[in-house]
Amino acid sequence: MFKIAQLQKVNNEVININVVNQLLDKFVPGGKVVHKSFKSLSFSIGGQIGDKTYNLSFYLNCSLNKLLTLPYNDKIDFNKYILDNDTWFTIEGLQSMAPQISVKIIRYLENKFIIFLTFYTEYNYDVNVDYSGMIEITFDLDDYLDK
Repeated sequence: MFKIAQLQKVNNEVININVVNQLLDKFVPGGKVVHKSFKSLSFSIGGQIGDKTYNLSFYLNCSLNKLLTLPYNDKIDFNKYILDNDTWFTIEGLQSMAPQISVKIIRYLENKFIIFLTFYTEYNYDVNVDYSGMIEITFDLDDYLDK
C-alpha cells in the first residue's frame, strides 16, 4: 500500500526489494578506518497518481542476518536500520527530496516482515510543495537470504 498527500491511493504500485552489497567505513580510536562489507536490502516503492509518478527509495544499514535477530510480534522502531542520508522521494520530472521518515517493522511467522513507513517532506524551494505519505510493505526474508 502506497499513499500520497491527502492519502490518495497510488495506482500501478511497484515494490522492488533487492539484495545489495553494502560497504560501511567506521572510524576507530587511533585514527584507523575499518571497512565492513555485508549483504543488505534496498527498497524502491513507486506508483502513479494522475499523470505523475512517485517513488520512495531507501537502503538498510544492516546485514540480512541482523533482521533474523528481531523478536516476533513486536513493533520495532526501524529508523536505526535505515542508511542515513540515503532515503529519497522522487516525483517524475522534479528533483529528488530527502524526506523525514518514521519506520516500524513487525516480524511475524518465521521470516516474514511487515514494514510501516510514514514520511513527509519539508519545504523545498525547487518544488514549492510539501508531500506526505504512508507505505506498507510485506516481504519474506527467505526470498533474499540465498542471493
